[in-house]
Amino acid sequence: MVEDQQQMRQIIRESLYRLGIRQVVMTANAEEALKAMRDGSYDLVLCDYNLGEGADGQQLLETARGKRFINPLAPWIYITANSLRSDVLAAGDYLPDGYILKPFTDQLLARQIETLAARKQLLAPLLKAVDAREWDKVLGVADDFIQRTDGTRGEGYKQKAQALMKLARFDDARVCYEQALALNSELAWARLGHAQALRALGKGVQSETVLQQLVYAQPDYAAAYDLLLDMAEERGDAPGALELAKKLAEVAPNAQRKIKLGELAQANGDAGLAVKALESAVSKNRHALQRSHHEGMLLAQALIDSGDPRRAITVAAEQAKQFGDQPAAQALGKALQAQGLQATGQAEKAAELMQQAQLGTGMAQLPDAHKLLMARSALATGNLELGQELIMAVARNNSDQPMMVAAALQSAKGTPVEAACRDEVEREGRHVEEALQQLQQAKRGDLAQGIVAGEAALARAPDHFSVQIELCTLYLIAMNRLGKAQEHATRARQLLDHLAAKYPNHDRVAAARKFFRERVGT
Repeated sequence: MVEDQQQMRQIIRESLYRLGIRQVVMTANAEEALKAMRDGSYDLVLCDYNLGEGADGQQLLETARGKRFINPLAPWIYITANSLRSDVLAAGDYLPDGYILKPFTDQLLARQIETLAARKQLLAPLLKAVDAREWDKVLGVADDFIQRTDGTRGEGYKQKAQALMKLARFDDARVCYEQALALNSELAWARLGHAQALRALGKGVQSETVLQQLVYAQPDYAAAYDLLLDMAEERGDAPGALELAKKLAEVAPNAQRKIKLGELAQANGDAGLAVKALESAVSKNRHALQRSHHEGMLLAQALIDSGDPRRAITVAAEQAKQFGDQPAAQALGKALQAQGLQATGQAEKAAELMQQAQLGTGMAQLPDAHKLLMARSALATGNLELGQELIMAVARNNSDQPMMVAAALQSAKGTPVEAACRDEVEREGRHVEEALQQLQQAKRGDLAQGIVAGEAALARAPDHFSVQIELCTLYLIAMNRLGKAQEHATRARQLLDHLAAKYPNHDRVAAARKFFRERVGT
């Protein structure tokens, strides 16, 4: 039980005792609950949504399920004073099994526990296979449930289709989703999955049509907007992406979606909206179980852009202090403070602080968004060489992502290196495009030459998604044509492991994994 109010903990415990449930561990906040979950095994979680100071119930649920701290057969039930409608819509991949409104009767509590526990036990073979990520096993177990005539048939279709997506069997997944929709055309998860499968098959227009129909029928279905937003960003539609992010922030205002809104507002030049969205994200994540300095640093930049550098200096300093054990946060905090000091006319202090920031961390290891924050600070304080270098690193690694390229060029706008960056970005984009064409042609021709060209392109753009995918594929093809099978398989695995760590749910990564399994057998 997770409940911050002592009196309510006692009330719930007494209710459980009357129902014959005597082994109850009571915790007052998310941190206590996580410790208990790591140390023991539980059959049921009763959790308040609002846990006072600290992480809320949804953040706890996402961490516990995501890190597999809790038995997949244990029902997770919210006991809360509000209806949770917007909170459930705001959730990510993890949803509670049910919730009960306060005040409640023993009978209602018993009915919820019995119903949910019975369903979990019925689905046990399927849930255990999913939790173990044994996707081939999931397929067989799910088929058994699909043959049933009870209420578990839909779950069978759902888990089977999701397993097929994990295995990159996208056309089979499409068929499975369509079979589920033939039973019930209003299933939101099946309509969303159908759109995801179509997108993975390269049928973007059909996918978007399905999603538009879904949000028309269910205007508050956040996951559909998420996918539409991904597609808008993929094609470089910055204004369209911003409008979708605004809608998402209305229907599902969690921290991650507020951060996305802030990022897109900045990209579209709306510093005021960026500040508002990022302030909300920082507030929501203040007590998150998995905290990051990302949104705070973005907020500092947005404040500078909106004409409030003094407050930006304060925010950047606070972030550096809160994440004092992280060198990257320290360096970025100093850089943004330097940018703010420069804006307030304190050029000497700004230059000194920017020099300290450069010594604080390896620039190449920073995420792309943070490279651009560092670049803007470097350019603002007169370090044109570093600023241009960071901008080019981002543009080079993302030449196939128009919005990231636009963000990189925006970082140079109004500076002495603007024209040089624009020219170099265009030139580098052509180089990478030529390399990708060589990789494609090498599949049907000179594999050895293609591998050399691919490795050269990767040396120039070491985190370029498409180059890594195509080069990985080329190594797998070369296994049976050029000899050195083990050497080529090892290099392919290196590339694939890097991609899987950075893009765990990407369709093309799943497809590459499928190709790897077919070639290597593991």
